[in-house]
Amino acid sequence: MQKKGTIKFYNSEKGFGFIFCEDNKEDVYFHINDWKNGSVPNGNDDVEFELSTSQNGKSKAINISLLKSANDKRQESYSRNDDRVICHGCGKRIVPRIITFKGSPTKSICPYCAAEIKKFSACFIATAVYEDYNHPQVMKLREFRDNHLLTNKLGIKFVNVYYKYSPKFADYVKGKKILAYPIKKLLDGFIYIIKK
Repeated sequence: MQKKGTIKFYNSEKGFGFIFCEDNKEDVYFHINDWKNGSVPNGNDDVEFELSTSQNGKSKAINISLLKSANDKRQESYSRNDDRVICHGCGKRIVPRIITFKGSPTKSICPYCAAEIKKFSACFIATAVYEDYNHPQVMKLREFRDNHLLTNKLGIKFVNVYYKYSPKFADYVKGKKILAYPIKKLLDGFIYIIKK
């Protein structure tokens, strides 16, 4: 019956080592002659093997097959924790650089080939209507969000819904003065009320 385990130790000079058997929760001796792979065993390799009894009556692993090498496990772990992205321009794994304009992020680029990775649009309706991220009216609305909406559960829910649906609408309104004008007047009225 096949058992699974992890190589705990291997002495390459003497050609023996020990596998921690998951089923028995014990260390099992093995010799390189029973290793059925082209690679050399390494500590932390995951293996599958059969149990046999050695001449001295103790358990011994035979017909040992490599399931996953220690190096592959390290690479997997590294990949899971790696938050870099792959650049579509040069194919390298990168941490994008952020480009700002007047203190606002506009896009991120690859530090090697300068390919655009992501474009940051002003995803707020007010920014689209007033055409400036730092417009005084936009800043007043941001202040209202921070000081009043984000201080209670209902306000937080409203802001989350707004963040979810406003980018598409803001992109649609941007540059369309006939749509922006009534929204701007509505926002001006709201800002007038909240200033009091």
